[in-house]
Amino acid sequence: MKKSILTLIVLFIGSLSASAQWSSAGNETGNNTISYNNNNNKRVAAFVRIGGAVSFNTLAGSYFENQTNVSGKTTGIISLFQMGGYFGKNKGFYAGVGAELPFKGWTEEAEINGKTMTTSYNSIGYRIQSFIGYDYQFTPKMSLYAQTGFNFDLDLSYWGTIEYNGEKKDLKDTLPDDYFNIFNSSWTIQTGIVLHMFHLGLNYSLPYTDIFNHKTVADDVTGRLGALSIYVGLSFDIK
Repeated sequence: MKKSILTLIVLFIGSLSASAQWSSAGNETGNNTISYNNNNNKRVAAFVRIGGAVSFNTLAGSYFENQTNVSGKTTGIISLFQMGGYFGKNKGFYAGVGAELPFKGWTEEAEINGKTMTTSYNSIGYRIQSFIGYDYQFTPKMSLYAQTGFNFDLDLSYWGTIEYNGEKKDLKDTLPDDYFNIFNSSWTIQTGIVLHMFHLGLNYSLPYTDIFNHKTVADDVTGRLGALSIYVGLSFDIK
C-alpha cells in the first residue's frame, strides 16, 4: 500500500514538472480552446489539471435509511491529474482521463441501553476517471468548462473505531475484511472555471455500486456512497 502510494506521488511530481514545461511557452495558460496561441502560434491540443478537493460524502441505500443519526463525512481527494485532449477544428469539445486518491467515510450514532455508541468508518483507494466535456472560452485567460463521465474506484484500505461506554475499539477487530465491497463506481458531473492557470470546479458523483454486496451481508442490506466535491488546483496547456 505504502509503496503504491509512493509510486503515484512520484508520477504526480513528474506530471507536474512536465506540465509546467508544456505550459512555459507564452503566457496563455488555462484551458485555451482558441485554435492558435497569439504568442507562439501553436494550437492548444490538450490540458492537464491537478490539485485537490473537499468532498461531502452522501449516503443512500437500505442500510443508511434504516439507521438513526448517520451522516456522510467531510473528506478529501488528492487529484493526481485530469488530462483531456480537444478534438474538432476550432471546437471546445474534449475527452479525457484522470486518476485520484479519494477518501470516503461516514459516522453513526445509536442509543443502546441509554448509552451512545459512535462508529466511524473511513476508506482510501485509487480512482480512475473517463470523461467528455466542453470548454467555452470567454477571454484568452478565462474559460468555463462542463464535463461528465464514469469513475471506477478500488478501495485499498478501510479503518475506523467503535466507541461505547467509554471503550474504543478498532473497526477491523469487529468486522471481517470483506465486509465492504472494495470495487465502487459512480457517474459524475463536473463544472468549473479556469482563470489564467488556476481552476475551481464543482463535482457531483452519483453512486452505482452497493458497498455491502457480499455473501456475509444480507441481500436486503444495501449502501451506496456518493459525494459533492469542490475542486481547486492548477491547469496547464499542452501545445
